[in-house]
Amino acid sequence: MKNRHDRYAVFISVCLFMITIAGSRPLIPLYARDLGATHAEIGIIVALFSFLPLFLSIKAGKIIDRIGVRSPLILGILFGSLSMFVLAVFNNLVGIYISQIFSGLAQLIFVLSIQAYAGQFSKSKLREYFISVFSIAVAAGSFVGPLISGGLSDLLSNTYAFFILGFVILLAVPSSFLLRKLQVKKLETADQREKEENSFKLLRIQDLRKAVLVSSLVLLAKDAYIAFFPLLAAEKGVSTLAIGVIISLNAAAGILIRSILSWVVRRLKRNVIITISIVVAGIIYILNPFVDSVIGLSILAFVLGFCSGIGQPLSIFSTISSLPQDRVAEGLGLRLMFNKLTQIIAPLSLGAVSSFAGMSGVFYVCGAFIMAGSLNPDRRLFTKNK
Repeated sequence: MKNRHDRYAVFISVCLFMITIAGSRPLIPLYARDLGATHAEIGIIVALFSFLPLFLSIKAGKIIDRIGVRSPLILGILFGSLSMFVLAVFNNLVGIYISQIFSGLAQLIFVLSIQAYAGQFSKSKLREYFISVFSIAVAAGSFVGPLISGGLSDLLSNTYAFFILGFVILLAVPSSFLLRKLQVKKLETADQREKEENSFKLLRIQDLRKAVLVSSLVLLAKDAYIAFFPLLAAEKGVSTLAIGVIISLNAAAGILIRSILSWVVRRLKRNVIITISIVVAGIIYILNPFVDSVIGLSILAFVLGFCSGIGQPLSIFSTISSLPQDRVAEGLGLRLMFNKLTQIIAPLSLGAVSSFAGMSGVFYVCGAFIMAGSLNPDRRLFTKNK
């Protein structure tokens, strides 16, 4: 019964959080463009979302390991709400810069806390179960969020859209109080000194290194699409509402694959699943500039969401399974640090590419890079079905 309550609490809080964060992200590049930002400046804005988390993720993980997940969860929700209200109040580029700092911190704290909560369970099946709940909730929120924000932006304005999203995320606070506080066995003194010495020693764990690499590559496919597809679609004359619907279809595919992923993994090797998904994602990127119809773009978005929805849950579970139980949040923070490094380098580089090659060039380069990641895959990656 307690696990059932925890399941609902995790799903509701994650879903509401992602409705706001995922709902706001497609609007940010369009909003910045309307305020006069260049493509290069938009790349900087997108990268700013991950700038502070790059340096704070490991430290945040250590703190969460020490104090538990409930207080950080609520702090992440409050930061997320604040980031939306800043966008609603300050109608200029400075407001966007400030909001992305708070939004990035909110996402770091909240996601680390929820993933650490799943990692605190001693049984592998329970950990995998709660990771699945988390992943489905992320996909569900990412599906509903762009629909709401796109509709509000078209019917009202960006200001009202951000204002309403700022209140939606606050609805996640009550469910956060329902999560149980689980006790984790503490390290001995000698081990504690080693832990404080260098978190990067965790990378000696082979499965963790593999999970980090896969996670970063999949995140590139997902985040570059959210950041630059709205600009590509706008150049094709697609409305903001239609863009929101297309991105929601991308998230809907993520819901579908996450709901059947355990069934798929039982029938195919995980390295095969991940390699195929990476190759197809790269092909979809290259095809996007050639398609002008909303229906065609929707189909490509759905297939891309199907592919990008595979790698993240598998890499999260592999990360948690490979770590000592009392260093789960710290290890997740290390993984998240590399994710954030990807989220900084990619938009800055792709923003520069767009300055001389246009939005189409961004998708060609990104697609080629994603496909290159599958040329020499580690054949043992995720081959053990736990």
